[in-house]
Amino acid sequence: MANKIYGSNNEPLKVQVITDVHYYSRKLGVEGKAYDKMESKSQMVIKDSPYVIKRGFDMLCEDKSTNIVLLSGDVTHDGEMDSHTEFIEMLRELKSRGKKVYVITATHDYQDNGIAYACRGDERVEVPAVGERHDLWDMYYEFGPNEAISTHPDSMSYVVQLAPGYRLFALNDDTNYKPEGERGSGFSDDCMNWIMEQLEDAKKNDQFVIAMTHHPMISPSPFYNIIGGGNMQRNYETTREIFADAGLSCMITGHTHVHDISVVTTKKGNKFYDVACGAFIGCPPAMRNITFDPKNAKIDVDTAYIDEVKEIDTKGKSFPDYMMNFFFGMIKEVLWAMGNDIDRLAEMTPAFSVPGETVKKFAWIIKPVGKFLNRLTFKKIWRLCKKESGLKKADIADIADNKVVDFILELVQNLYCGDSPYTPDTKEYKLICGILNIIDSFLNTIHLSIGKFLKGATSVRGLVEPLLWNPGYCDAEATLPLYPIYDDENPAPKEIFDEKEFKDPVKKKKRPARPFNSHFACCTYSCCCSRFDCTCCMGSYCNYSRNIRHSNARFVIFVKKALQ
Repeated sequence: MANKIYGSNNEPLKVQVITDVHYYSRKLGVEGKAYDKMESKSQMVIKDSPYVIKRGFDMLCEDKSTNIVLLSGDVTHDGEMDSHTEFIEMLRELKSRGKKVYVITATHDYQDNGIAYACRGDERVEVPAVGERHDLWDMYYEFGPNEAISTHPDSMSYVVQLAPGYRLFALNDDTNYKPEGERGSGFSDDCMNWIMEQLEDAKKNDQFVIAMTHHPMISPSPFYNIIGGGNMQRNYETTREIFADAGLSCMITGHTHVHDISVVTTKKGNKFYDVACGAFIGCPPAMRNITFDPKNAKIDVDTAYIDEVKEIDTKGKSFPDYMMNFFFGMIKEVLWAMGNDIDRLAEMTPAFSVPGETVKKFAWIIKPVGKFLNRLTFKKIWRLCKKESGLKKADIADIADNKVVDFILELVQNLYCGDSPYTPDTKEYKLICGILNIIDSFLNTIHLSIGKFLKGATSVRGLVEPLLWNPGYCDAEATLPLYPIYDDENPAPKEIFDEKEFKDPVKKKKRPARPFNSHFACCTYSCCCSRFDCTCCMGSYCNYSRNIRHSNARFVIFVKKALQ
């Protein structure tokens, strides 16, 4: 079947996709200090989740163009029995209104010790939770597994004949992969063997495969890949390569709460798409409409947003805008805490898949960076990187006094909601990338590799630039082309591997890094991180003017002033 897209005789099939609904029973408490503290660490409207989900389900039912709903994990807040019981009833009602519902569960749907928490005034009190992961299989059996043509009981994965010519692979990756007893997401060897057998059977029967799992298989951002690496599927790079080369071209995912579409190309030239959806009760409060059309060699992806929740006072704003403001406030507090309260920061960052212990480990650098950012303006950046950005003073007049911290807030929002607008021709892009080039040059000068602190990172610009603009597919609406499966007998055409040429509008720093001995490196580094109060070299290299001649003088002076 060379040069063939499997299922190419199929009529298009549309499905509705939701994820990370995080249902929270209001019986668990919605008032008091305990609840307020819990909500302050969340990017979601926890107590109002029943109302938001109800409205979302109503919108699903208003769309009569399909009767298929896929839910890719994290169905409850923290596995509370009350939350499961109530949410299952909502799913049953959704089915009674004509929808076929297919569910997988994930990490938020059970607790190993069978204990979750309710909020009672100032206190958190223990309440029953699902304690055995496999109990979820029976609890949600009527939402997919009951229609399965094949199952993998250990992972709680299943395959359904979704429609003529289409098979759904509902792949539960939660705690399935356990090397040396370590718990994590991914697929065990046994599960992978089962998946490959099912893919081979699908090919033999000319079936197009639609697949969903919970954890991402392509990072939505370099930042997420580094600090949230434990929340990626284990061996995701290898696994997606295997899947794509075996004919599985698109994976529907959740978990990140990031609204994103990403693609990679395998060594054989096969495309693999990761279509992630924002949290149903988060920012953005989104659902996907995805139409699979192998006959016309494409997948059409669209987005719908929960538009109105009558039980919530949005102060005259649309519900998506209300959630934006809700999320904005939390991010703003995070940036404030970076420079002022590391303990508070550590409490909040788990909502972004960043462990609190990671924050405390790197507090020595996070705090000065936080102070630096909270005092920074675009005018100060421009003064430092005039040459690199190519911008004149008049070019930035309208944004000169804008605080960079507010710009960062916008970038984080855009990361979660999809599609950042600052393309390489914008002044914001040129300013930010100009300063990032200087920072990278400075780090090279003092022989400090960012990869030593952030695994996988090669440069500061490489981390930040994807937050400025999205050169790939639009995250909200896109048409993803489908291709035949390429292999040794049917090699991919050369153009499959071609990448768009990018002409960098921002100049690199021309001043080369000068070599210096280890004592000098220690002195420069310590001075930078200790507000230039250097004691590490016993005065041997403590001549400040000499140090800055060998490093990036403008940058060092700039940081010093910003921190004072």
